[in-house]
Amino acid sequence: MLSMQCLDIAQDPAQKDAMLSKFHHFQHLAELYHGYHAIQRYTEEPFSFHLPETLFNISRFLLHSLTKDTPLGISKVNTLFTLAKQSKALGAYKLARHAYDKLQGLQIPSRFQKSIELGSLTIRSKPFHDSEELVPLCYRCSTNNPLLNNLGNVCINCRQPFVFSASSYEVLHLVEFYLEEGITDEEAVSLIDLEAPRHKRENKWQEITSNNSQTLRLDETVDSMGDDDPFTAKLSFEQGGSEFVPVVVSRSVLRSMSRRDVLIKRWPPPLQWQYFRSLLPDASITMCPSCFQMFHSEDYELLVLQHTCCPYCRRRIDDPSP
Repeated sequence: MLSMQCLDIAQDPAQKDAMLSKFHHFQHLAELYHGYHAIQRYTEEPFSFHLPETLFNISRFLLHSLTKDTPLGISKVNTLFTLAKQSKALGAYKLARHAYDKLQGLQIPSRFQKSIELGSLTIRSKPFHDSEELVPLCYRCSTNNPLLNNLGNVCINCRQPFVFSASSYEVLHLVEFYLEEGITDEEAVSLIDLEAPRHKRENKWQEITSNNSQTLRLDETVDSMGDDDPFTAKLSFEQGGSEFVPVVVSRSVLRSMSRRDVLIKRWPPPLQWQYFRSLLPDASITMCPSCFQMFHSEDYELLVLQHTCCPYCRRRIDDPSP
């Protein structure tokens, strides 16, 4: 709410730069506090309502986000303690050892002291590697990223920022793209809505009969647009570069996209709209129309049924306002 108020004030040209800076700052804080709420409940309450994988993902997200200053109310001890326990339980022994080592340099509450000391000893008996099932994948360059990423919540290869689910904090199969200069938001949406049909490759059997033989031949008919997705070709980047190169699309690429595969964050001015392309169309993603947070559709529907509101911004589903 506070960040959106700053965005409203930013429409005043005299306060635009200052208010936009505050907007991004408060948006970042909201993401941190929303994730840390689950960590706080896990460490304070006797029972947890979250799956081990979710707690693991949240603690990793916070660890990579808290590289500089730690906001008021967020405990690094609680975050690392949760990460250590869930990493050990899920087979990420290398990451668990790192978390326990980090905890040794912090002031530990007495209620965690014995558990951390015991965990630090028992983790030494585990192999020094992480389970491959937990390794996050970059959907732009298909690179397996380490669980402990010094760059933060971005791919170590192409530097593409990860898009996380606001409930499970898994990396979503989305890639953000930008419009070429001269393309307005309205034109981009109209081009995407066209959904130009893409003809698939067709295989036809042709029977050839002669006096002494009968032959069956397979003829391949190649579509005029080719088999490759134009957007996939835009995902390429210069290997070994240290700078992030965004995906920029043209009108022809927009025209080839399916509306079902594109999610748009329609921010009010003076912000630009944000465009995301789903690379796994069969796995549905839902975006809240109010806070623009992304969720796996099944998770979002379940949480809305439980709370009758968005799990992130708490906008009620019967509220007609955007």
